[in-house]
Amino acid sequence: MTSLVASLLPPEVVVHETRRTGAVGRAWRLLAEEERREVPGAGERRRDDWATGRLLAHAALAELGEDVPVLRRGERGEPLWPDGVVGSITHCDDYAACAAAHAADVSALGIDVEPSLPLPPGVLQVVATPEERRHLADLADQDGSVPWDRLLFCAKEACYKVWFPVERRWLGFEDADVRLDPDGSVEVTLGPVHRASLPARLRGRWGARDGVVAAAMHWGPAADGTRP
Repeated sequence: MTSLVASLLPPEVVVHETRRTGAVGRAWRLLAEEERREVPGAGERRRDDWATGRLLAHAALAELGEDVPVLRRGERGEPLWPDGVVGSITHCDDYAACAAAHAADVSALGIDVEPSLPLPPGVLQVVATPEERRHLADLADQDGSVPWDRLLFCAKEACYKVWFPVERRWLGFEDADVRLDPDGSVEVTLGPVHRASLPARLRGRWGARDGVVAAAMHWGPAADGTRP
């Protein structure tokens, strides 16, 4: 069976995923010492999240033919992929995934996975506009089995992971208007925020399986056959 995140992305993207059933700390012990120093002072769970994502990233890079002993972090904690490669890492609870591709095939990509549960009280009012909340209410009327609020948050996180490596600036929740479709498609309209490269609309896919929801977006040649 195709893995959840892989099912949301084109075949040019390499995806490695895992359900973390082993003891916390095992991934950390497998990581190179130089890479451990990238997160000084982190607690045990944070270290395990970091290490699991980095191990998946190394596996994805190896599949792409890239030898990167240490994957460094950027100013906002984002992975600094080697030249000619784009990628994204996500993790939640016992699940983690990494997606990576050659930049000649995909210009930017973002993935996010969240537990298939409603958002905590008060969070939706922070991340969604009134219009988006009405959209979620309409979706809930169509299918109450999907945690649409969590999925909207997931899509905004995936959108940000596409945005930041390209534009190198902050993108607020209010700057990305999300429309989810029960057929599994996602469309994000970027507001009046200045864009140097990205188009005003980004498209992606969402899915749900085994207690998690996921959203994935990409931009570039694989998105529509032409580079914007």
